[in-house]
Amino acid sequence: MPADKKLPVTEARTPKALSAVARQQLLLINGLLDEVGRNYLARLRREITELVRCLEKKQAGPGFSRRELKDLRGILKQIAHLQINPERGRRKDLKKIDSLIGELQSTIERW
Repeated sequence: MPADKKLPVTEARTPKALSAVARQQLLLINGLLDEVGRNYLARLRREITELVRCLEKKQAGPGFSRRELKDLRGILKQIAHLQINPERGRRKDLKKIDSLIGELQSTIERW
């Protein structure tokens, strides 16, 4: 795993130099935001794809037991109760999706 990225610290003294360094640091953070966002979304998409794959495998195999059918109903209920507002672009909505995926993984892993 790559090491954490750290922003360089500078010893600029004049207001103009400090402003230039702050601008440079903000541009670096902007780039880091893009990278972290891409990686985060890619991980969530992989996890969703794996959940779909598990459901398809189970459906193609011996089928679902009574307990698994009950779990499936619970999964559908959890998904139906997901309340997010994508237009707002809030972290808490991403967290809700991430949490839901984790809960669904826990449920399906018991099978």
